[in-house]
Amino acid sequence: MNLSVIIPMYNVEEYISHCIDSLLDQHISVNDYEIIIIDDGSTDNSLSIAKKYEVTHGNITVYHHPNIGLSSTRNRGINLAKGDYIYFVDSDDYIVSNTLKQLVECAVKNQLDVLEFNFIRTASRDYNTSKNENTQGAEIEILDGYSYMSTRGFFDAVWAHFYKRDFLIQTKIKFIDGRIMEDMLFNAEIISKAQRVAFLPLDVYRYVINPNSVWTTKEPTALRQSIDDFIFMTINYSVVIQDFENKNVNSDILKSKQQNMLYNTVKRILQSNYKFSEINQIFATLATHHLHPLPYFKGKDTIRKLIVFSFNNKFLFFTVVLFYRVFEFFIHKFVVKRHRAKKEEKIKSDLVILTQED
Repeated sequence: MNLSVIIPMYNVEEYISHCIDSLLDQHISVNDYEIIIIDDGSTDNSLSIAKKYEVTHGNITVYHHPNIGLSSTRNRGINLAKGDYIYFVDSDDYIVSNTLKQLVECAVKNQLDVLEFNFIRTASRDYNTSKNENTQGAEIEILDGYSYMSTRGFFDAVWAHFYKRDFLIQTKIKFIDGRIMEDMLFNAEIISKAQRVAFLPLDVYRYVINPNSVWTTKEPTALRQSIDDFIFMTINYSVVIQDFENKNVNSDILKSKQQNMLYNTVKRILQSNYKFSEINQIFATLATHHLHPLPYFKGKDTIRKLIVFSFNNKFLFFTVVLFYRVFEFFIHKFVVKRHRAKKEEKIKSDLVILTQED
């Protein structure tokens, strides 16, 4: 069997059918891939919906356990997988029709440890057209993990990668239990260990923006957990960076990613209900690990530069926090929502043009 698709599932009764249907809508023999759905203690109808697919599709197997979290569920999936390659898919997302076969063929033909490919972040569940449906004959460059990460960079999310199962098991690297931003560190560690890594310019995955996800929620408890996890990942990223520097491999891309983690931490602090004393403690924790003040941001994003500048000046940042909390409603309505709407319109326009060209 070539491929094992692992879907951790928790309370997604609205989305799970769409996710599974997208994985079944592929030009690939059912004997060549399995779909492993692992219910992580759902309290809605997710499990019963998945079980119906298991009855009617011989390549779908459904497992269930009490709620233990996404990381532990993914780790269980690795142990259950039988395919040569493993692919993690989030249960509220979907993939474009007829893209799995090209990925499988590329990974198997080139004996890759890791295969990376493209995705679109969108609010829509209807963008089933790929930007480049046919990559037959596309030339790919195969690099070792250190060379790949230091020259090309890499995506943080696991759903943008195929992983060779034997390679994963050999590394003994697991998802960190209890953490919700576990992809970032997992990929940084895994890819660096690979001998054969490549990128296929195929648009495959649809990451659906969910207002209730850990990335977008403003619910206080979830927001605090995401801040804590970003800080944890940022600190541990320093270990990966040090590994690169010990081997005299350029770590600029990793440092840029680490700064993005810090920036995302700052954005979440702005939206949180932290007391100033708690923010002070975050300053102290980051400073202990030489992560505060933040390095100067080299990008062109003026707003990001201003936020980083304020974060590096404690009392100025407290003023920004107060300003944000007073005007949060207007900032979200007239800045954040408009920005997201523009991005969505551009995605829609690009895909409509592609459809017309076909």
